[in-house]
Amino acid sequence: LAYSVEGEQLGEVRCDGLVVATPAGSTGYNLANGGPVLAWGVEGFVVSFIAPHSLTARALVVAPGDLLTINNASREEPVEVHVDGRPTCELPPGEDLHIEFGGPRGTLAQMPGASFYHRLRERFGRLAR
Repeated sequence: LAYSVEGEQLGEVRCDGLVVATPAGSTGYNLANGGPVLAWGVEGFVVSFIAPHSLTARALVVAPGDLLTINNASREEPVEVHVDGRPTCELPPGEDLHIEFGGPRGTLAQMPGASFYHRLRERFGRLAR
């Protein structure tokens, strides 16, 4: 998969897949890939790779106004595209998928007594020792 932000190609990575996550989704597949947790209130999205075949593939946090383009650099194989764990379409060889930070937003309720960081530590343990 090749990827670029705002038309600037950042790399081409042999990998099993790529995850794009908002802050609310960053503790799912993205965290399992070793990507960063984005705190609530951070605007933008994170891009992390699933089983990259390179030690130089790093997760990237993309600004909310920037356009992310994923290109299926394969000459032969289509790439499955999943949204929230559900298959939505296939990206044919050589084709692009454009990803933007969405306009409509949901509101997350938080019960008093525990901050985002307290809940993060309770759910995932201490991030460093």
